[in-house]
Parts: sequence; C-alpha cells; structure tokens
Amino acid sequence: MSKPNIEAKKERHKKLYEGQYHSYIGKLFFHGSRYVKSFWNKIKPSRRRFSHFMHPLDHLPAPRRLYTQLSIWSIGLLVVTSLNISAAAYEGGQGVGEEYLALENSSAVISDEEGYIIKSMPLEGVAVYDQNRNENINHTVQSGETLSVIAYRYGLATSSVRYANSSVGSGDRLKIGQDLIIPPKDGIYVEVKSGQSLVSLVEKYKGDLDKTKEFNNLIDDSELKTGEELFVMDGEPERVVIAAIPKSTGSSGGSFTTNSGASHYDLPVSADGWIRPTSGIITQGYWGYHLAYDVASRDKPPILTVAPGTVSKASAGTWGGGYGTHLIIDHGNGYKTLYAHMEEIYVNVGDYVGQGDVIGKMGNTGKVRGATGIHLHFEITYNGVKQSPSIMGVW
Repeated sequence: MSKPNIEAKKERHKKLYEGQYHSYIGKLFFHGSRYVKSFWNKIKPSRRRFSHFMHPLDHLPAPRRLYTQLSIWSIGLLVVTSLNISAAAYEGGQGVGEEYLALENSSAVISDEEGYIIKSMPLEGVAVYDQNRNENINHTVQSGETLSVIAYRYGLATSSVRYANSSVGSGDRLKIGQDLIIPPKDGIYVEVKSGQSLVSLVEKYKGDLDKTKEFNNLIDDSELKTGEELFVMDGEPERVVIAAIPKSTGSSGGSFTTNSGASHYDLPVSADGWIRPTSGIITQGYWGYHLAYDVASRDKPPILTVAPGTVSKASAGTWGGGYGTHLIIDHGNGYKTLYAHMEEIYVNVGDYVGQGDVIGKMGNTGKVRGATGIHLHFEITYNGVKQSPSIMGVW
C-alpha cells in the first residue's frame, strides 16, 4: 500500500473512531474502557480450566457415592438437631421475682395423675409455684392451655383443679379467657355441718387427717365451727349412693319389651342404686367429645328413669340444641340425668318420677342420621360436672 493510502486510512480511522472523543473526558472514557476490556481478557477463567474440575466423589461407583452423600447429610442433620438453645432462653428470666415459676433441671416425662403425657408449653422439670400458699387464686385460661398443663404449672393434680371448678366438665374442655379457681393444695373445700367431727369429715372425703390438721392449723374437733370451710388435704368429692325405691307393679322379669303399655318396670338395681334407662346396645361410649352413652335399638323401646327424681326440663318437638325431644331429671342429691333424641315424652316439668317409671320412647329427633340414628343419648352430671355413665354400675 502506498504511503498516501496509509495516511488516508489513518485519517479515516481517526474520523470514525476518535473524532467523537476530541474532549478530554471523551478520550479518557474511550481509552479507559479499552484498558479494562484488555485486563479482563487476561484474568477471566478459561473454559479449559473449568472443564478439568472434578467432584471429590466422582471417582466412586454410583452406589457408594450415594451412600457417602447420605452419611454426610445424616451427620449434618444430627449436629443441627442436637443443638439446645432453650437453656439460654430460660436462664434470662430466672430470679426476676418470687411470683415467677421456678424450674428444677430434670429430664423426667411430664404426665398427669391418670398417666397421660401432657404438653410442657415448653416447661421442663418439676414445677414449684409458691408452695406455701394457703388460699385460692384465680387463673385466666390462655390460648393453648389445657387443664392438665395448668395443674402442672401450679404443682397440683388435675383432679384438684377440676373439683374446684364445677364449670369444667370431665372432658377438661376450657375456653380462652375462662377464669379458674386454683386451690392451694391437692384436696377439696367442704362446709362443716353441725355435729360433724374432723375425723368423720376426713374419712367421708377420703383425705389425709394429719395433713388436714396441719394445713388448717387444727388440733382437735373443738376448733371446728359450723358453717366454716375446711380444706381436706388429698380429699375428693363424696360419691352419693342413690337408694332404690322398690315397686310392686309392672314386670318382675328384669327386662321390658316395646309397646307393652306398662308405665313402670322393676329392673335389677346396681350397688349404687341405678338401673338401665332402656334396652339396646351401646353404639358410642364416653370420650373427649362425647360425654355420654348412646344406646340404640330399632325397636324403639321405652325410656325409664334410672333413679327417682323431679322433671326439671321437658322439651318436645324442638331441635333442642341437637338433643331434639329430651328430658332432664334432677335426682335431688347433685345428680341429674338427661335423656335425648326421644320420639315421645310422657311427663311434664315438675312431675315426680320413681325409679323405673316410663318417661318416654326412644326415637331419632334432633341431630341424628335418619332412621339409622334411632337411639337414646344418655348423660349424667354431678354438681354440673358430666360423669361417665359407667359409674352407675349397670353396663
């Protein structure tokens, strides 16, 4: 190429690539970017370098490589799950005040007096809450709390808290915001009546005599006052025995049949004075969400009073909160019985009924499943607390 052509090429190059960078800033940007690109091309990893990379386990056979990877992951998970950060969280609140719960370090499993494991929420160890307390205190139920957990926090048996709160059924169901009375110790408060002695009271409620004397600061019976409350240590409510009223009418064979027309039946009486309310098979027993017995028979047998009492409620032809046509009988000693889903009732509120009297007919009213739902829903309560019908001794 001749010299004029070379000069012409340089001139064209200058016009095309450098003409727009006549300013100092333009030239600095142009040459700086070229330098950066040149430097990056020298230091960037080459494809050949990456192609030679080999995983540390690639040389192993596939099965062995899989086992090795599983082992590594298992060890890692074991290390992570073995970390215990709870101790640091609890130590931060120790010693704040005497009213707070103190903890003793223990790995014992928490369970109630019936042997059921309870949630610790998230407490561990043995609970000690003001063991010198000698008066009741109030506790407001919080979200997630159960009766057994509350009792554990106060160092009490679940039954003691249940005895002090008649609003709590035997299913131990609580509502958020519900106020509970927490007794000072395991036991029950009773009212002293005229002529009762300390020994007779403790024996009646199956308590501990020495502990009762110590707790109430008593020495002998002379210190008991009629009408005052006495706390029986380790006591429990009295189990009332219902006396049977003998009848001379009706069937004497110990069983009854449908549509016989009889108004009373003499059935075998249990040791505690109960009889069965009807005939049939138990299709559903007593459990957490069903605090009753369901006795079914498609023959629709008559319903009998299990013990003498007065009709306190008689609701016929209504939904009745799912009970349908139902009755409640007050036996006058703390016990009440409820008979639900009946087809017919034969008594009115205020009527006195004797043991074995026919009060209605089995049916399928209320919350039942059509013709297959023919049964008696039978409940028994003592001082407002639902009890399992098994205590009657007739099933």
